[in-house]
Amino acid sequence: MRLIGFCHGVMYRSMDQYSKENIDLFKDCGCNAIEIHCHSVDEIKKLDILPPLIESFDYRSVHLPCVLKYKNDETTNNVLEKIENFYNKINASLAIVHPDLVEDWNVFNKYTSVNWAIENMDDLKASYKNVQDLKDFFNEHNDWNFVLDVEHCYANDKTMKLAEDLITELRDKIKEIHLSGHETMHNPLHRTKQIEIIEYCKNLNVPIIIESTFEQSDNAKDVANEFNYILKNLK
Repeated sequence: MRLIGFCHGVMYRSMDQYSKENIDLFKDCGCNAIEIHCHSVDEIKKLDILPPLIESFDYRSVHLPCVLKYKNDETTNNVLEKIENFYNKINASLAIVHPDLVEDWNVFNKYTSVNWAIENMDDLKASYKNVQDLKDFFNEHNDWNFVLDVEHCYANDKTMKLAEDLITELRDKIKEIHLSGHETMHNPLHRTKQIEIIEYCKNLNVPIIIESTFEQSDNAKDVANEFNYILKNLK
């Protein structure tokens, strides 16, 4: 089986995402990959709980907070230092930041032990969502990597030509895929039945992180159903 698993916060509506019970949901359905997503700066304080809980996963990545403007200041450097320490502690492969939040790219330069990556943005963002925007970025930041979010592609272009074009132009940069369905945002694919989104994962031999977000009424069976639906349609 290829490297595939969930973002660890997909059950946040009903479960403590930093609990052993939450991590065990992903282990029990057969995941061999996990992404740790710190939604807020405050969550970084909880990261030390996780290393022994996630060591059995073959692939680990980290997603930086989405509520911070990254500039060359004390707050940003404190966050990046803690992220780098956690990244190395869990032997992660990639750390992802939303590019529209970055005001000064130079602040990342001192954290050289991290493989940094950006992802393409959804239709609610003004930039970093089309081919030219992203090509321009990588022309200037050749040492950065790319996470292809196929749900964001679908939000911008229901025909998925955008996904096709991003893969054509940036294939060598793609190190991970973010996968979920789209009715509002990051919906479970076993409910939306959008097989056309999954199609664009088949020919990219990189880890897949599922970002489908579950409802408060969902449970372990729903997580397993999502995982198995995606596996079935990746064949």
